[in-house]
Amino acid sequence: MAIRILSVDDEQTVQDLLSMHLMLQGFEIKTAANGEEAISLLESESFDLVLLDIEMPKMDGLEVLRYIKNRHIEVCPIMLTGADDLRAFAECARWGAFDYLPKPYNFHEMMNTIERALARAVQVS
Repeated sequence: MAIRILSVDDEQTVQDLLSMHLMLQGFEIKTAANGEEAISLLESESFDLVLLDIEMPKMDGLEVLRYIKNRHIEVCPIMLTGADDLRAFAECARWGAFDYLPKPYNFHEMMNTIERALARAVQVS
């Protein structure tokens, strides 16, 4: 069974490129353009990992991270951002994000982070 990843980002171009790369690696990908869509998908489907942009309209990634940690503890969140915000990084760590990756993405670094997150999830379960 393929690893299921929810990718949440309000930038469609970024979303399309990331989804294509991840599908080529054999992952099953669903996308959401904002936090509200992400929560709706998390309520109706199961995911192994969430790639979550911090800065989004309507509901930001930190709100979604808190939701995940309160309701879907089995899902591993990796935070993504274009901003260099130490306060946001500290908040992500406090709420249990697995890691925090800057934009623009280094795809090899992202794949290493995903592989580490999935390996840790297997150890925990």
